[in-house]
Amino acid sequence: VVVHINAFNFPIWGMLEKIAVNLLAGVPAVVKPSELTSYLTELMVREIVDSGILPAGSLQLVSGLGRGIIDHVTNQDVVTFTGSASTGLKLKALPQIIANSVPFNLEADSLNASMLGEDAAPGTPEFDLFIKATRAEITVKAGQKCTAIRRIIVPEKYMEDVQIALVKQLQKTVMGDPSVEGVRMGALASKLQVDRVRKNVEVLMEEQDIVYGNLDEFEVTGADKNKGAFFSPILFRNDDPFTKTKVHEVEAFGPVSTLMPYKDMDEAIRITEMGRGSLV
Repeated sequence: VVVHINAFNFPIWGMLEKIAVNLLAGVPAVVKPSELTSYLTELMVREIVDSGILPAGSLQLVSGLGRGIIDHVTNQDVVTFTGSASTGLKLKALPQIIANSVPFNLEADSLNASMLGEDAAPGTPEFDLFIKATRAEITVKAGQKCTAIRRIIVPEKYMEDVQIALVKQLQKTVMGDPSVEGVRMGALASKLQVDRVRKNVEVLMEEQDIVYGNLDEFEVTGADKNKGAFFSPILFRNDDPFTKTKVHEVEAFGPVSTLMPYKDMDEAIRITEMGRGSLV
């Protein structure tokens, strides 16, 4: 069998893209979604099973913490994990995984950075596209996706221009109930995620300054701010990314990003390469 342990932010298509491969290979799957969003996975699995398109037992769902789910795998089985690098490394290092030579696929890395070239000066289409794409990556899915831009690396001479342009775009982002006209950003996946993102933002605040957003003061449209898992977009500025390095190690996994300067292309590449864990 193949055991798929999936992340909270991909409750449906994360499962579908994985089971597609093992089903083509004729291997049954046991899916363990995150307990935070497993109610969505359960609906999808129920639809698939009820449709009768798969042989009985070829797709099985385990909701909840899933403790013990990989205790009995051997080298004839496969385990896949999507989520944080720290949790993935713990699972990959389990004695039974190593002792039984179990194939283990750890998907925990994306290039969570965007770099503005020196020729993309303010006023050019490339500059405008950079600002538009960065704003979208911060706010789409409330920033709770593994490919969102966490580090915005720009030429030193364009720092002010990028900050002003990006803040203007973020100010237009209306947060609240996505079914309400004009709302552009919804809530995080859960209250637990709000707590986790906030803690990471507080760690980042030790070394760098917030230039847009507020942890407590923000407006919500068409929803109850206290009941929903809402979180303001946060834009940091870090003028010394070689000394103040927490930004390269801590991923808030929410609508949080940091602006940082580079002097030349070699320096830009060095900054990008400094990313650790889930950040590169």
